[in-house]
Amino acid sequence: MNDFHAELENDIALRASGQGIFQIQAFAEELGNRLQDAEEMFDLNIEPVSCHGRNRKRLEILGYAEDGGDDSLIVLVGKYFGESGAKLNKTDADKIFDFGKSFLIQSEGGYLVDYLEESSKEYEYAEYFKTASERYEQIRFFLITDATMSDRIKHIPDETVAGLRSTFEIWDLNRFQQLAESPSGKEDTNVDFTEWMPEGLPMLASQDDSDNPTFVGIIPGTVLAEVYRRHGTRLLESNVRTFLSARGKVNRGIQQTLKQNPEMFLAFNNGLSTTASEILSTGDDHTRFIESITNWQIVNGGQTTASLAHYLKSNSSNTLDDVYVQMKLVLVASEEAAERVSEISRYANNQNKVSEADFFSNSEYHRHMSRLSAKVLAPRARGAQYSTRWFYERTRGEFDNERANRTVAQVKVFDLEVPKSQKITKTDWAKYLNAWDLLPHLVSKGAQSNFLEFAKNATDLWEKQKSAFNEEYFRNGVAKAILYSAIRRTVAPASWYESGYLANIVAYTMAKIAYEIPRHFAGSELDFSAIWKRQELPETMLGSIDSIAETVLAVLTAEDRPQANVTQWAKQQACWERVKRAPIEFRPEFKKALVDKSDAQGKRTEARKLQAMDNEFEDAARVLAIAPAVWEKALSEGVSEGLLSSTNVGIIEKLRQGSMVPTARQSKSVLTALQRLADFGVVGKDEF
Repeated sequence: MNDFHAELENDIALRASGQGIFQIQAFAEELGNRLQDAEEMFDLNIEPVSCHGRNRKRLEILGYAEDGGDDSLIVLVGKYFGESGAKLNKTDADKIFDFGKSFLIQSEGGYLVDYLEESSKEYEYAEYFKTASERYEQIRFFLITDATMSDRIKHIPDETVAGLRSTFEIWDLNRFQQLAESPSGKEDTNVDFTEWMPEGLPMLASQDDSDNPTFVGIIPGTVLAEVYRRHGTRLLESNVRTFLSARGKVNRGIQQTLKQNPEMFLAFNNGLSTTASEILSTGDDHTRFIESITNWQIVNGGQTTASLAHYLKSNSSNTLDDVYVQMKLVLVASEEAAERVSEISRYANNQNKVSEADFFSNSEYHRHMSRLSAKVLAPRARGAQYSTRWFYERTRGEFDNERANRTVAQVKVFDLEVPKSQKITKTDWAKYLNAWDLLPHLVSKGAQSNFLEFAKNATDLWEKQKSAFNEEYFRNGVAKAILYSAIRRTVAPASWYESGYLANIVAYTMAKIAYEIPRHFAGSELDFSAIWKRQELPETMLGSIDSIAETVLAVLTAEDRPQANVTQWAKQQACWERVKRAPIEFRPEFKKALVDKSDAQGKRTEARKLQAMDNEFEDAARVLAIAPAVWEKALSEGVSEGLLSSTNVGIIEKLRQGSMVPTARQSKSVLTALQRLADFGVVGKDEF
């Protein structure tokens, strides 16, 4: 525990010093991001606010998020102790929750809007929360702390806050450590079916001797809706959750069936595809009664589930007594959960409108970025004895796991070669690139929403021109990360900056610079190669960044803005249009940070050519490394199923015999054929 606490404190201190922010902000960001990585919440707005309300009542929250999948408002509260061995007792916990509850209660009643100064952040939040009871179904309070929770805190009952049913969770040091050590990167979710069905949920067992035992059965609608009410969108696999939250959850056809023909719901609905890491059950080889289930994930049928819960809540007279839903359950081992669940989700949703972009988290794009990050070394700093590299973290915890799987001596070398400050998560990567690509309003929507938008563009380009994703692309992406961080470090201590909206200011400032360079310096662009070589921003840029950021803040907080809450205003395209129109001036020395556009384009063209050659070599190497048994299976089953062309068969025959080295075109053709065979389950994706 002491080691984990020391590492956590170091991460908080590193975030505070590296970004020039207060420790309470760094604490909230560090632990809030961990909750987002664990998919407890998405698109968290971290903006600590504190004030006194009616009767000098202390009001305080660290941030908030919205979950469109179950219409819940998430409120983040907490306490930072900053010392080893700190304890969070029940009195402390009650007090911290009360600060957050009171903020919502006094906002909902309208008191704070009348009482607070209109220019304050607290006023904006009060204005936004004033109509909470009209926009949400429930509130979920999360208390975060770097202390250890007292054993006397056993259970915190639900309450009604600001007219909404509210739940309370404490995430203390122990819980964050368990999360960090979890193989799945998430906290276990347990569902006990015996609460509603004493014998358990009956299901037929199928393929019980396989690696992934499968069960099929029928679940009562009331049970499904109640489980969803308690656990919310944490039951939904991440791609399905994002899809559902982004596109709205209530299906009119489902609602109509529930009202008019509830007894036909089973016949009309496609049902659920779900996974779990463990079940507790009784019964024989053919029929199982599932008493409890661990890490239940709905990978297809999220809209059905949410619509049932919505129907039950929408009118007190509504019931689901005659509603039943067919369900498939696949057991997936914890160590393979991330990839296997995603595969099942992808195929289960194949007939629905969940796009490839929704599954981008597990795409080849990220694997490729990870390979580039392992290969591309950063220039050595003056006097340094080690070259460093930037670590592209494709999956949560990958950096810590790679570091942990080393001896003490090797860890010291790793820390020199891969400083933690040079770790980039895939959601941060999307933030840096989208900000530069003139999409600050999307960046302001939050990590998950921005990531989904980034996926749409990256997926399209990946399919059209993979060679564009090369070493130069990676180096330029890192340079954008350096620029983003430098803007933040410039803004935080600026004399004109007080507090608040830092993330919005940074994203908009970066986009404004990208937008204005071609307008002020025709034929030039920012020299990302120079930033990469220096591993820092040239000082000639800092003065211009400071003045542009100050202009951005003025636009974001202008009194005539159409939305009182600046954080919400920053998410609008209209906000970006205003920022684009705002006049700015670059300082004369800024020009030294630019490069001729044709020279930069020439570098990118050359990099694409080299990457195209690398791709061809990699394809040929992949093909030549495939085991003969895979070729045998591909030929026997692929031909009988009509999945291989005569040309494919001819090439595979020779490869099976080891009598040819494939050309680039042949390698690409064969890999495409193997992908088709994998889609139909003839070969495994890990076999080529």
